[in-house]
Amino acid sequence: MDYLRQAFQKGFSRFRHLENDDDLDPIKNRDDVKALIKEYKQKYQQAADAEAKDDDQYEETVSEVPFTKTGGVCDVKCEINGLPLHFVFDTGASSVSISNVEANFMLKNGYLQPSDFQGTQYYSDANGDISAGTVINLRKVHFGDIDLENIKASVVRNQKAPLLLGQTVFQKLGKFEVDNAKQVIRLTYRKKK
Repeated sequence: MDYLRQAFQKGFSRFRHLENDDDLDPIKNRDDVKALIKEYKQKYQQAADAEAKDDDQYEETVSEVPFTKTGGVCDVKCEINGLPLHFVFDTGASSVSISNVEANFMLKNGYLQPSDFQGTQYYSDANGDISAGTVINLRKVHFGDIDLENIKASVVRNQKAPLLLGQTVFQKLGKFEVDNAKQVIRLTYRKKK
């Protein structure tokens, strides 16, 4: 019983297998085993119903974000905490990245608060160089018709570093494709109805 309960607690939910497994014949008809199986069947059904209900509250949405080509990269207009900026759409960047010049400007002008600074982390750049960066929380990131909240970003100490729109944004979305002919990035994501 203890092992069966532990299996259920760790996520085992193959109830039909339990009904047909000959190895369990000696205990299948015990009242305590039947009650345990019934209890976890109900829990899993309730969880499945809640997940289905949650799915009904979202719809798949497609958004087209315009970009311009600058030096072979996609340049996207974004607003960070209300400040309009241009970012490089960079699928290879692990996070949103800004230079310390922009971070200082944002802090001095109220676009960042001291509470947005969350510590230090080490990053590897495209050249393989490792450097320290400050981790910040971007309370609101807006581009196209998409609004995201609480996005992790890094402030790099290189003053010439480009602004990068990286994976901490893409992970909040579904899929994307770059349409070079129309010069848009087409993003598909789940949006609350």
